[in-house]
Amino acid sequence: MPKTYFYLESDGQVFLLKKGRTWQFPSRRSELPCPIKSVFLMPLKEGSVLFAKPVLSNHPFHWFQKDDLIGQKDVAPIVQKAVNRSLPRAAAKVAIIEKGKVLMVRAARGITEGVWNLPGGFVGYGEHPRESAAREVYEELGLRVKLTRLLGIYSKTFPRTGGYMISFVYLGKRLPGKIRPHPEEIDTYDWMPIAQAIRATPNPFASAGLRDFISHKSAL
Repeated sequence: MPKTYFYLESDGQVFLLKKGRTWQFPSRRSELPCPIKSVFLMPLKEGSVLFAKPVLSNHPFHWFQKDDLIGQKDVAPIVQKAVNRSLPRAAAKVAIIEKGKVLMVRAARGITEGVWNLPGGFVGYGEHPRESAAREVYEELGLRVKLTRLLGIYSKTFPRTGGYMISFVYLGKRLPGKIRPHPEEIDTYDWMPIAQAIRATPNPFASAGLRDFISHKSAL
């Protein structure tokens, strides 16, 4: 039966124990240095990792600095994998709405393959989310867009992977030009009534952004 490990982190400091020649997460509550507040369970191949906030009166300067753990040879692989999994991933999407219909795409590859979604993708290193959103629409559909406003910023931790994502969803206006889906990125696209698009997409960020668009429009 896979073990459950305890991942304690406070302000970027991580608690580890030396087990043999390797630094490892504690795997028993008796090994914990303080009370904890559970946050989320990461289901990793090597075992479940409970990410938790330690209840401390002082900053744990003597714990490991999180950024120093990746690639350190005497740190257990499950520690490095859990630390990597805990880092937020950022995405940016664009809702292009015309005559009550929103432009939806179905990806040809990647983690969203085969599902309806708003055009968009991961925020690139050094990019502002606005830049990423416009770039992704152009890469996927060959369209230039003008982002008119931010519909919302959303976050979610995914139970299947333990991954944590933050997504920026913008309202966009397409500039003159034809839609040319990239064959390696987009399987197909469609203009859908907004309510239908919300039902069609399993992506929580796309549906949240479209719901906020409806709410904002109703409030005007």
